[in-house]
Amino acid sequence: MGQNALAIVEAPVTLSRSEQLLTLGASGVVLSAMSTLDRPVYRRLQNRSGSVRATTGGLATPGQWYDRLGPDRAALWTAGLLAAGGLVLRRRAWTRTSVRVLEAFAYTKVVTGVAKGLASRARPFVGGGPFAGAPGTFDGAHTHTSMPSGHTARAFAIASVLAHQADRWYVSVPAYGLAASVGMERIRSGDHWLTDVAVGGALGYLIGRAVSSPTSSSDVTYTPILSTDRVGLSIQF
Repeated sequence: MGQNALAIVEAPVTLSRSEQLLTLGASGVVLSAMSTLDRPVYRRLQNRSGSVRATTGGLATPGQWYDRLGPDRAALWTAGLLAAGGLVLRRRAWTRTSVRVLEAFAYTKVVTGVAKGLASRARPFVGGGPFAGAPGTFDGAHTHTSMPSGHTARAFAIASVLAHQADRWYVSVPAYGLAASVGMERIRSGDHWLTDVAVGGALGYLIGRAVSSPTSSSDVTYTPILSTDRVGLSIQF
């Protein structure tokens, strides 16, 4: 976990020339989308009598379930089910994945928290428009923590881990589908702009990839603990 955390922290300052250019290009795309797409997309998804909101209602339903459960509980339940299944069925890959899910969840929460403070962007329902806010002030008020979407980031982090650990389409498609539904619901609920969701999704995906990299240890060992005062199971990974 320490190695993965260090890699994530060092990532911004260890970019190659091409990665720096790609980052600048991505930043330009985000700023352009903020000025041209955020407001119309938000209005169409908020228009309760419009066809766009009606059409996307079914697609956003899984995201509504996720929102009611909460991103923290979703991550913990996912990790818990994987860990329990790995122990019962002796599937070491499931145990590894449960650990990666918790890693990605923790890192994503920290990264998005710092990013929200740096951006201090006003939420859409505040009414100031896509560029309202006070960047760099670390305003912790709920009304000024719009960029990036934490719900979407954590959903994509979990999806990224599941997809890359399983490497099967029947895992990747529903995982990323649910994450996309979460992003759509965050706009429909009025809590985020399109670019908040896009940036959050990208952060979650990249963090999930970082903790699921092939360089991570793949050994998992189970050792029973039997003594006069305790009975248990040691899991090393």
